[in-house]
Amino acid sequence: MSMKRLPALAGAVSGLIALALVGTSSCSSDSSDGGGATGSGGTAGTGGGAGDGSAGQAGSGGIAGAAGSGGAPTACAPNETKMCDCSAAAEVGTSRCAADGSGWSSCECESYGAEISVSPSGDDAAAGTLAAPFKTLERARQKVGELVSAGLPAGGVVVWLRDGVYELDATLTLGTAESGSDGKPVVWRGYPGESPRVVGGVRIDSGAFKPVTASSPIYARLDPPAQAAVLTAPLAVDPGALTRRGFCKAASAGPAELFVNGQAMTLARWPDKNQNDVPTGLETAAALDLFGSPSPAVTGHYTKTGTSDGVSAFARDGLVGGLQYNLYRYTWDYQGQTNTAWFITTEASGYPSGTNPWWYRYSAELGPMKASAGGSGEVTTTNPDAVNHGFASIADVVSDQVWKYSGTRPERWQDPTSVWFHGFWKYAWADCHVRAASIDTATKTVTLADSPGYGAAAGQPYYAYDIPEELTEPGEYWIDRAAKLLYVWPPSGFDGADVVVSVLSDALVTLQNASFVTLRDFTLEAGRSRLVRVEGGGHDTLLGLTLSGAGTDAATISGDHQLMRSCHVYGSGNGGVAVSGGDRSSLTPGDNAVENSSFHDLSRWEWTYRPAVRLSGDGNSARHNLMYDMPHSAVLYGGNDHVIELNEIHDVCRFSSDAGAIYAGRDWGARGNLIKHNFVHHLSTWFEGYGVHGVYLDDCLSGVRVEGNVLYEISGYGILHGGGRDDILVNNIMAHDGAALSADRRCVTWLANGSPNNTPGDSWNLLEKLEQVGYQQEPWASKWPECAAIPDDWAAISSPPSHWLEPEGTVLDRNVGFDNGDFAKGSTETFAAYASMKDNLEDSDPQFTNESTLDLSLKASSPALSIPGFEPIPFSEIGIQP
Repeated sequence: MSMKRLPALAGAVSGLIALALVGTSSCSSDSSDGGGATGSGGTAGTGGGAGDGSAGQAGSGGIAGAAGSGGAPTACAPNETKMCDCSAAAEVGTSRCAADGSGWSSCECESYGAEISVSPSGDDAAAGTLAAPFKTLERARQKVGELVSAGLPAGGVVVWLRDGVYELDATLTLGTAESGSDGKPVVWRGYPGESPRVVGGVRIDSGAFKPVTASSPIYARLDPPAQAAVLTAPLAVDPGALTRRGFCKAASAGPAELFVNGQAMTLARWPDKNQNDVPTGLETAAALDLFGSPSPAVTGHYTKTGTSDGVSAFARDGLVGGLQYNLYRYTWDYQGQTNTAWFITTEASGYPSGTNPWWYRYSAELGPMKASAGGSGEVTTTNPDAVNHGFASIADVVSDQVWKYSGTRPERWQDPTSVWFHGFWKYAWADCHVRAASIDTATKTVTLADSPGYGAAAGQPYYAYDIPEELTEPGEYWIDRAAKLLYVWPPSGFDGADVVVSVLSDALVTLQNASFVTLRDFTLEAGRSRLVRVEGGGHDTLLGLTLSGAGTDAATISGDHQLMRSCHVYGSGNGGVAVSGGDRSSLTPGDNAVENSSFHDLSRWEWTYRPAVRLSGDGNSARHNLMYDMPHSAVLYGGNDHVIELNEIHDVCRFSSDAGAIYAGRDWGARGNLIKHNFVHHLSTWFEGYGVHGVYLDDCLSGVRVEGNVLYEISGYGILHGGGRDDILVNNIMAHDGAALSADRRCVTWLANGSPNNTPGDSWNLLEKLEQVGYQQEPWASKWPECAAIPDDWAAISSPPSHWLEPEGTVLDRNVGFDNGDFAKGSTETFAAYASMKDNLEDSDPQFTNESTLDLSLKASSPALSIPGFEPIPFSEIGIQP
């Protein structure tokens, strides 16, 4: 484990919305579109899984949908709407496609006391009716304020957004003057069957782009294929500047970006994002190569000789100084702690004991190995000249801001000081964008203009961007920011395409202390900051929105009783939605919820600690969501009494290491959090490090209940329990993982290294964090007496035998493991401190219903159901529901 500095969870986040519908009834969907809803098979994965009248096939890692009830295809565009018939003439009937595109909802019928209409082709001097709509959202806001001031009628008011594009050059702010009340909501809503878009940028006619010519200032800097393909157009807006951002510094807004048909284009970069020269699965490979500059020179080609510790063991092809060097993995117990390490040594097995130089790495996965016994230099499996899934690797490090590269690519770049780099400079959980101060191509040395945070290390991944010479493939662009000229290698279908450049550097829509306001059934896209900010207030709702192309997070939400439901969120520069609310000291819940929403392809700019859903405060929830394709964690949480349940998560943590799909850490007071009935699957990483895991309880996180989850095909651990107290790990199924569970007692073993400690303000000061929430006062003392029993004195906690630092109170019961590298990795002392560890099936086939389609519900004959007290997992209810 690396020693992480955890970023602060979001503080002031915006609030959500609780929908108040009047006259809601059930009615049939328009039969012309099939009508059947997704069946009991669950949610769809990428590209598949829709309930379509026959058993659905699983998409890329998703749960297969069962047959829909309508007997006809139901696949549709996420959050598409259509009208349906209602029994009352005054009601409007709408059916909505699910946020994952898996099928149509049943008909919803609503009526309102007043109606306002707005259309891009309207007139602000008009009456604002369906027949004579306003033109702008701002004029509609003024009219809403007039109705609120006069007293809203029963049923409230709806603002119908008609079809078309609404380009905003300023935030639409809705406050108390535009708020509704219980039974009288204010609803901003896309008209059924139409697709209104609210855009934080300007559109450019694709016909305005012209080919670059020899007179263009960048023509000679382009490769010949680019000279023939690249188009250019002037920009009428300030494109903004690139800035230092990432884990090292969160950005409040990004630069202008280019979107074509709703998809973000790529700022010209090297290596190209889909380039890859690196083999995978080296731990079990038949042969591999080692690189570096060690002494003696133990690098070179190694061939498999057999199996050791469940992985391949290798021997070097050729002697070094007359000695045969071997590479193998070994697991052993020492002073009650289980250790796993890779060794390069002249010995054939075990822990090296001879006098010849050897190299080591304490990890289950291959990675950079350090020298011992007189050896020098690191050894790694990373070829310094190879491209790893769009990333080059640092060849050597001179100082925190100065490093060396391999190859000759920077010799192409005419303006080195305009080049930006993005990378994991030191750790694979901390990224940073930094500009180059200089590039010396004679010595192959880069000097960065700022510190990347933790310094740099050889072998760490990076890419370079904002370089006109690297406009090398369709979908890439570059902006001459001084001349306000946009250059693009157009993607296919560019003629007649919808082309947008993001401009607005604040939220597109802000709800400022508003209440009973609903935003529903339209698209918000292409802003340089957030798309929606809900700040304070309560009982607001975001329903059926499509949020795409945010410059930072798609939405931030604070307040109480706010709801985000059935939203489709993708392409954000940072994360999905950050939700805060409630009070930890008084344990007052915020009751904010994120439900039935799809999050994917997030963190385009900032890769780490920018999740799909972030929960902070007390008593908020994330339920029935689908989250996939992102570089780091899907869910981060901090605080108390949060519920994370019935979510499907796959293919996350792809660019990172020492990370978890569901993650929190360093808090003895994380009491009452529930992680239940989630399906986390197909997790692996492209980078060397400490692995990626399903549920990660990091650095003594305590008081969390992890129950009834299915953790499947995870390259690291299903659950990583990092030494916390009073964690309840029960009723989980963990199959085909690196290990079902990894556990330790790090609060004890790391104490000698200064972690944990009592330094004020340090993220490792666990006692200070408890004192801040009043853990020995009410209501904490009564609700969690085991937490209140921790002494309010660091000397009493840390003095030997330090039993307060042990993982006491933890329960590991009624879990099922199958085909994992191990069931429970940990020392005897670790498990001796647990309160209970019983009724686990360590390696038993759980008998899934249909593993080939990822229907991991259990057959009636499953041995899990014979465990006393084991509760069936409602697998069909996981993910987005119809």
